[in-house]
Amino acid sequence: MIRIFALILFLGLTGCAGSHKVGGSFVGQLPQEGVVTIADDATSYLSSLYPPGHTSIRLETPPQSDAFSRALETSLRQKGFTVSSSGPVTLSYVLDTLRSAAPPIWYLQLRIADPKQSKKIARSYTADGNPAAGFSILSTGGDHGKS
Repeated sequence: MIRIFALILFLGLTGCAGSHKVGGSFVGQLPQEGVVTIADDATSYLSSLYPPGHTSIRLETPPQSDAFSRALETSLRQKGFTVSSSGPVTLSYVLDTLRSAAPPIWYLQLRIADPKQSKKIARSYTADGNPAAGFSILSTGGDHGKS
């Protein structure tokens, strides 16, 4: 019983200690026609949380270069965000297909951490990049943005 309590306590504290880490990014095999549209949609949502021109974002990209990562960085810069290796807002993401869906549906999960809170934001898209549903949002910590 004591071991179980100690394990639960350890796992709980480990989660708190790493609250500013968001994990790595992953991008699956993408349909080329929707990549820029999905990146622009993600950037538009981020600009509703953080003011472009006043926010520096540390973008955690996957180890391999891909069209979505390049499109997202370009979109963030065009909107007015600073993309740097040491920004106070950390952004990682997963963009992949829902394999069981026919026709294929893509999902994007943004993982955002700043000194006050962490958020996971998800949205699904059609192959051409049009939203298939609204945003799903999970926040932890304080709430100074929209949710």
